[in-house]
Amino acid sequence: MPARTFSISQDGQGIYNLEGELSIHELDEFKAFLEESLKGAEEVPISLAKVRFIDTAALQLLIAFKRRLEPEVKLRISAVSAEVEDILSLCGLKAALM
Repeated sequence: MPARTFSISQDGQGIYNLEGELSIHELDEFKAFLEESLKGAEEVPISLAKVRFIDTAALQLLIAFKRRLEPEVKLRISAVSAEVEDILSLCGLKAALM
């Protein structure tokens, strides 16, 4: 099993801060986090400011999560790192997440 390369923490403002590398190896944990973050929430604020890498599997999961949200619940990406910005631009997925 590969070493854990990412972490999730929540700051005082309620923003979930993802840090490290988010890839197919972390999808189970990432999906569990997304499901848990929905409980009683009207908004799921996520910061990708400290994410150094995100692969297409993790991006697909994030987009699928956003698309299946109830209309009254919003996914808000509050910040992205330069690396994630480049990946989103390269994949043409910035509009799907932002």
